[in-house]
Formats: sequence, structure tokens, C-alpha cells
Amino acid sequence: MKRKITYMMAMFLLLFSFVEIHAAAQGKVTTSEELYIVFVVDHSGSMNSRDGEKLISEGLKAFVDTMQNEKVQIGYVAYNDKIIISQSPVSVQIGEQCTRLKELIDSSPNGGETDIGLGISEACRMLEGVQGKRMIVLISDGETDLENSTTGRTKEDSDKDIQKTIQKCVEEDIQISTIAFGEEYGADAEELYDLSLKTNGKNFLLQEPDGLLRILCDLFYSGASYSVYEAGNSIYDKGSQKISYESADCFDELSILFLSNKEIENIDILWDGRTENMKQTEQIKPIIEGKYAIAGFRNVNGNFSINFDTEQKQKMMVFVIGRRSILPVIEWKEEPDKNRLIEFQITFEYENGDAAESLNYDSNTWEAAFENVQTGEIVQPEITENAQGLSGTVNFESSGEYILYLKSQDILHSIYTISGINILNTLPASTSSKEIELLTVSGEQAVDLNEYFADADGDALSYELQEAPEEIVKAELKETTLLLEPKGRGRGEIKLLISDGEGSLIGTIPVRTKYFLEAYWQIVVGIVCVLVFCIIKFYRRKREIPVPEKLEAKTEYSFTGKLNAYFTVLPDGFDEIPPLTFALHPVREKKIALSSMFSAYPNMIDLLMLDNVYLFPAENRKIILYQDSDAAVMIGNSIVCRRMQYIVSYGNVIYITSKDGSCELEVHYISMI
Repeated sequence: MKRKITYMMAMFLLLFSFVEIHAAAQGKVTTSEELYIVFVVDHSGSMNSRDGEKLISEGLKAFVDTMQNEKVQIGYVAYNDKIIISQSPVSVQIGEQCTRLKELIDSSPNGGETDIGLGISEACRMLEGVQGKRMIVLISDGETDLENSTTGRTKEDSDKDIQKTIQKCVEEDIQISTIAFGEEYGADAEELYDLSLKTNGKNFLLQEPDGLLRILCDLFYSGASYSVYEAGNSIYDKGSQKISYESADCFDELSILFLSNKEIENIDILWDGRTENMKQTEQIKPIIEGKYAIAGFRNVNGNFSINFDTEQKQKMMVFVIGRRSILPVIEWKEEPDKNRLIEFQITFEYENGDAAESLNYDSNTWEAAFENVQTGEIVQPEITENAQGLSGTVNFESSGEYILYLKSQDILHSIYTISGINILNTLPASTSSKEIELLTVSGEQAVDLNEYFADADGDALSYELQEAPEEIVKAELKETTLLLEPKGRGRGEIKLLISDGEGSLIGTIPVRTKYFLEAYWQIVVGIVCVLVFCIIKFYRRKREIPVPEKLEAKTEYSFTGKLNAYFTVLPDGFDEIPPLTFALHPVREKKIALSSMFSAYPNMIDLLMLDNVYLFPAENRKIILYQDSDAAVMIGNSIVCRRMQYIVSYGNVIYITSKDGSCELEVHYISMI
């Protein structure tokens, strides 16, 4: 247990040393806004056995000290079944505030029950109105438990607070990252995992202490090139100990961090190296704070000789934290698409935009991986190192948002990231409107569906037969082949559900059966041609109306579920529109236009052309989307074409963007439960 707690201390010191940098396909976007962190720490009675030496508090205080040169404000909430201590975020660059914050962290006792809803709702309240990047970090060894609480609150009260806080954090882009702390979890970690998942935060489940530091370094990555190196980790006898370390020559800042399970008495660091303008030898005394100590350097390199005294069986871990003020930039030879080998180039720049010249690209071994944010899928690119940078090729087989992780095998194993790489999925489309013609006296005919439908991304298509005119043909589907046997004279449409593995739509193939004589009598053929021409003209004219008549005739299905609507972008000068909810199950009509749901906002109806976006009930609690507007309409990552039918299932999100891009609407189709 003590070893786990000691590793947990290291986590806090490293947790937010990593500042996220987003890079677009042809450049970079750097966020310089201030980071606001609120630590929400469980101080219930069970923490006495989990952390009897209060090393979590020691780790938090050490973290505060390491961040004094950063644009960070830190708040603190200690809770059990009550709020023990509540401190709004303060700048750790101000000495008095930093000292006061550490005193509060150190003074939090353990005892009582656990009320997670109370703790995180207090943290969310602290971040209201704050301008900048906001984050809550919840640390707990279990789930909400108020069975023996004397406060009068119940688990139901806490759960309501959790749901309200989740909703508020989602609306205001506040991430909640959670750390399940302890040895045996069972279901205890589920509540924490749910919190992080719904707020786009991160979740940790510590099972083996040796894996904690690796998880943290992988998850809390650094676009600004923070790197962590474990210079020492041992249990010592009583006496004087020595560790030697040689720094890399390309770090702007360097910190040496000491963590121990006992009070640290004495540390001496002898540095033999140079700064930017001079070479020198200096003896340095780090700042010692109980069970941790820290020493910081700027623009230095050279050799470090670290000497410290230990008691019998005293554990000492020594970490070296380095920082380069450089940013990775990725340039694509072509716009990245699915199922296509794309070339890219990676270079590095300083924060002022100047190129970084001394990274020794070709003298290090580099590792790279693209991760799909939604699915966690890892795509491994081919990377080549050279003196100018890194070049590579990659093939994305799935759509979604990707993050590129880079790792250099230099002395500090530097980690870099580039995020905001979006790969879109294009839904299948009809490639032929040719009518299938059969004679009533002919036998079975096979139709290759891949001649009628194709996918622009090159995805393999799968088909499901939805409807066929049984009085005309008998239809049977075998993989991508449609078998048709004529039954009677006439014309109709065969409807198929077409999927590329990520999205689906309903496509139609016109089919016609005729008598044998019709194929050879010129007069009849001429008449038929005239009729076909008239029918096609009539059919096309019918296709011009917003809604196909065949859909309106369906009465066997009813609407279910509900729609949640969010205006994510509004034109300049418009007041904010709150989230809207529309229950569908009371609707008895078999067709509704989206405009009917937004009658209170006529300007938005006109701007988004919602009069031309329709919904129809379908089987299995699905709905069919049909649109004939100039607005940009998407289902998830898939583009919706005009005048085609698309299946929408529970959990799908419809995105509608006005033609001029000034207004965006998200519509979530979910169940009533």
C-alpha cells in the first residue's frame, strides 16, 4: 500500500505538467489561456486505511510547488459527507496564496461517509464564470455511501447532484478526470468512470503501482514537450547516497523532484555545467518540504551529482522533469481521407514561430501512433527520421477525430502530441438509376448491387433487403447479389438498407416486368417509350417535392424517443438559445418537419431551412431523415445528401449548418429512459 501511495504522489506532480497543444492539418493552434484546476479529494473514514500517512496531501503540495512558473490557478475541495475545506482557484505564482493553499491541503482530516455529488458540485460552482481552460480532478477510493451519515442527505440526493453537475460541465466544457484510488474496487470504480466518460475527461484505475507513471505520461501528454525521467527509485539503508545524472542540452527548464516515504533530512546537488553564457560549478540546495523536495533550473546542461542522506529502509524516488518550449507541426501532402495512403511531414517550431534547428531528428529513434478519440483504435504510421524532421505515411480505415502521439527515445523520452486531426466518412451513394427490366416468361436474374451503389471512401458495402413489390418480382438477397424472379407485369421499387460499416441509408432500384410481345412490337414499344418518358418526367417531378409520397403512405410505424436540440453557433447579435427537448412519442402524425419543433425561433427556421428537413417513423424505434435544403446536414461523421432517405437510430446526432456557416444546430435522438 505504501508503495502505491508513493507512486500516487508522483502522479500529482506530473498530472498537469503537460499542456495540451492542438495542431490543424496545415498548421497549429496554440492555446495560451490560463488553466484552472480544482482538486476534489475524498477525505472519508476509509481513506485512513488507504492513505494513513496522508501522502496524497504531500503529493498535492509538491505539485503546487512545481507549478509556480506556469499559468495555472489551483483550487481545492476536501469532502466526506460534508464540505470540509473549500478553496477557489488561486494563482500559485503568488507566494502568500501558494503557502495558504498548501496549508489548507495539509489540514484536511479523514472521517465520515462519502458524498461525491456534494464534492464535485462545489468544485463546479467554483469554476462558474471563469474564463480559461477548466478542469476538475476527483480522487476517491469508492462510491457514494451515506448510509450512516448524520447530514440528512441520501444517496439519491448525491446522485441528483452528480447528474446536474455532469450536465453543467458538458454545457460549459469542464472536464472531470477521475482517479480510483485503492486496491480492491469491484463496482466502486464505475461511478468514477461514468463521471469522466460523460464529461470527456480521463479515468484511472490503479491496479499495479509500477504501471501508474506510464499511464499518466501516456494520458496527460505534452504538446509543449514536457518529459519525465526516473533517475532513481530504491530503498536505502541508513547513510549517505549518491546518484549521477547528465542533462540533455535542449531543455529550457529542468526540475529535479525527490519523493520519499519518510521525512527528507538533507540533499545536496553539485552541478558542473553551463548556462547560456557561462560555464560554472555550483552546489545547490533544493527546497525540502517534509517528504518531498524540489530543485529547478533554467537554460542549463551538464552533469549533476545528487547526494542525500537516508534512514534505515527509507525509499527515495528521483524524477527529472524537462521542458522544451517547442511545438510539433504536421503538414499533409493531400487532405487526409479514409482508406488512402497519405504522406505527411512533421517539423517543430518554437512558440514564437521560429523553426527548431537542434532536435537531432536523425540521431534519435522516434515512435508514432494515431489514436481515434471516439473508439480508441490505434493506427500505426510509417515514420522516417531525417535532418529536417520526420516524414511518414498513414492509412486511416475509420472516420473520427485522431490524436498523433510522438515519442523520442532521447534521454528523457520526450512525448509530443498533435490533436484535431479529423477524418470524415462519406455515406454510400447511388451510381446508377438504370431500371432493371424483366420478361414475365424469363427465369431468375442476378443483379450485382455494386453496379448500382458505391462508396467514395472505398469501404466495402453490405446490403439488407427492406421492401420489394411482391406482385411484380420475388426478391432474394445473397451478400452483394440480388436474385429477382418475375411474378407479374408491372413496375416498382426495391428498397435496400445500404451500410459502409459506419453509416447507412436507404437506396432504391427501379424494376419493371413486361410481357414478351411488348419487347418486340414496334408500335407497342413506341407507346411504351412514350409512357416511360412521361412516367420518368412525372417521377422526376415528384422527386422535386420535399417529401416522397411513398413515405407519407406508411402508417404501420409510430414515433418513439425524444430529440434534444442545441444551438452550438448563433449569428452575431442573437441571444443564446437554451437546450431544447422534444418528445416524439406523443406525435401521431406519420411525418413531421423539424421547423414545427422550433416555432418559437422563426429566424432559425429560415436560416437553417428546417421547413425542408423531415422525419418519418420507421421500424425498430428508428426514424427516417429526408432533406431537400441548401443547409449542410450530417449524421455523425457522415454527410447527408439531398432527396435521399437515411436511417437515424438512438444515440445518433444530426448536425445542421446554415449555408453561410453562421448558425449550427445539433439534434440528439435518444430514448425516453
